[in-house]
Amino acid sequence: PSLHVADEGITIVMACTALGLTTSNGEAKRKVKEGAVKLDDERVDDPQLVVRVAPGGTHRLSVGKKRHGILIPQ
Repeated sequence: PSLHVADEGITIVMACTALGLTTSNGEAKRKVKEGAVKLDDERVDDPQLVVRVAPGGTHRLSVGKKRHGILIPQ
């Protein structure tokens, strides 16, 4: 799945939920604390992280080994 991100960005927790990688923001926060969330193959440890996507760029968001999504600029 993919998600269009506005210029002001989106929190990593909201992105996980919007992409359907987690069922709720609470689950997404738990996954971040467990170390299961990666942005471009780098572990995320801050649930308040705001992700911004540069024009023409993308980010790969992963939860666990099998759930992945793409963040693209709006």
